[in-house]
Amino acid sequence: MRAHFAALPGLEAHVKIVSDLGDATLGYELDYVYDKQGADTFTLTAPAALAGIEGALTGTDEASLELRYDGLALDDAMPQRPGLTPADALFGLLADLRTAQPAQQWEERVEGETLLVLRYEGEDRDGTIQKQVWLTQKELRPVCAELYADGTRVLFLQVTDYRER
Repeated sequence: MRAHFAALPGLEAHVKIVSDLGDATLGYELDYVYDKQGADTFTLTAPAALAGIEGALTGTDEASLELRYDGLALDDAMPQRPGLTPADALFGLLADLRTAQPAQQWEERVEGETLLVLRYEGEDRDGTIQKQVWLTQKELRPVCAELYADGTRVLFLQVTDYRER
């Protein structure tokens, strides 16, 4: 598993994200490009009010993450909990797939297809973080993921139009 994602030179995907902030649920969509040799980039495609905003993410994992919007890195714009925002969730998930050992692994049937499910667990200064990702068994293509902060689901990602480069 880790070997597949560690060797991957790049990928492109369209990602639908539901962010649950407790009192409000927001939906986003973005086009994401992972480039092993450079920065990951994304372009928001929805909602319409945010469509066209571009960002770049550099670093090897959430601890070394730098998020830039239109070429500017702003300390105030950094996520409070890296890896748990719509802008950096896929970055953190891909870093885990490349480098981390899942705490649990099992198979689950979803819509007639048997998927591989990986659960990653960790802690940051603010509490616990859990990530659960569903992958196709044969191609190891991410299908969807759920991200939890302190036991509460904060993000749901659905990956579509996934292409490895």
